[in-house]
Amino acid sequence: MVAFTRGRRQYLPSRPVIRTALDALIADRDTASHCPYHAAASHRADRGVEVRKNGEGLITDIRIGRWRTLAASPERRLAEVRELSCGRVAVRIERLASDGRTPSSEIWQLYDLDGRLNAALQTTPDGRFAMMTNYLTRQACRLVANLQGELQVVETWVI
Repeated sequence: MVAFTRGRRQYLPSRPVIRTALDALIADRDTASHCPYHAAASHRADRGVEVRKNGEGLITDIRIGRWRTLAASPERRLAEVRELSCGRVAVRIERLASDGRTPSSEIWQLYDLDGRLNAALQTTPDGRFAMMTNYLTRQACRLVANLQGELQVVETWVI
């Protein structure tokens, strides 16, 4: 379920080009500025990432913090997990088409070590269109590939 507030979309002039999906999440200065260095003393040992794989080496589930669990399913593959600086974790999820093998979209999600979702970037399989949502600043933007094939922001709005 998604709730939208009243607001106007803003069509922006050309902004800096974003090279890759993960770079877009990492480089987002508003997300990066919320570095979680506050320590919850009673739960300090529960902060972290645990990745479980099956016998074939595929990720079956990921636990982030005490409560956030992401699980693979026939429609979704947990493709990659990266621990980043400043207490953040990036997870790449591939949504699969009806055949169960072909990715229909790619989603990068950025979490803090307590399991809170900070930002997400969803792209089409061809990489020509993307949507980034920053849950900390409550803003979203639409990105479109330019002639060089690099994503650039063309529209932003408040969520």
